Amino acid sequence: MNTMDKSEKSRSSQKSHNSQKSHKSQSQAQSKQALFDWTPPSGIYYSSLPSGERIRVGFRKTSLLDYPARLASVIFFTGCNFRCPWCHNRELVLGEADDLLLLDECLSIIEKRKHLVQGVVLTGGEPLLQEKIGELIAQIHELGLLVKLDTNGSLPEKLSALIEDQRTKPDYVALDLKTDAQRYSDLSSGFPFAAVIQSLNILAKYKQDFEVRSVVVPGYLDEPTVKALAALVPEETPWYFTAFAPGNCLDSRWNDVLPPDTDDIDALVRIAEKLGRKGLRR
Repeated sequence: MNTMDKSEKSRSSQKSHNSQKSHKSQSQAQSKQALFDWTPPSGIYYSSLPSGERIRVGFRKTSLLDYPARLASVIFFTGCNFRCPWCHNRELVLGEADDLLLLDECLSIIEKRKHLVQGVVLTGGEPLLQEKIGELIAQIHELGLLVKLDTNGSLPEKLSALIEDQRTKPDYVALDLKTDAQRYSDLSSGFPFAAVIQSLNILAKYKQDFEVRSVVVPGYLDEPTVKALAALVPEETPWYFTAFAPGNCLDSRWNDVLPPDTDDIDALVRIAEKLGRKGLRR
């Protein structure tokens, strides 16, 4: 068995410590300012389809991660009304994905496997941009399966209409809370932060089972931001913090940005907890 003497262990430990310190310093520097100038394109980014063309989606037959405590299938819709520069679902957002299935095919697969899964996750992109999302939720419910909806919260009227109808009401909602009011304009030119707040209020009003998700992105989610957002998150609602992951980003410059370490994320979770919120790291 190979062993290191005390001096070798000391040098190795110091090298590791210096590396971690350097990474942390870089991460802290990133968190103090937006990394790049970024202006979202103007207009609303619907996933447009030629007349009569059937919807194509991304599809995952089985997931243990996307629906809390449930085994689920996942449907990924193309198109989004936000342009978050760090988004890693580039092909879905821009409608450039080439490995898509017809939505009808996915539903057929889900029906055949309904004894193997407990629910279906509708994500994207932004699922609420789909004109017939309510009909789809009702179809999935008719199969005896639960529905989880992932949304950026920008379309409160559509969300409210779904929740008010028992046929189309999602069983669980995950709402993204990305940054503070000032920096939301970096992400979309057409949807104010007030729409996201309205969606949060709708979910709370109807006692919808939901969670809030915040990706810890350098320059967009930091201690002051968490303190500002905490006032908007209901006290008993799970508020999940997860690390930004570089790679395949909408703005390729973000591919080289260091992700925050777990200590940074845990610090934000503790701030949320001190403010009486149910902060969690995912």
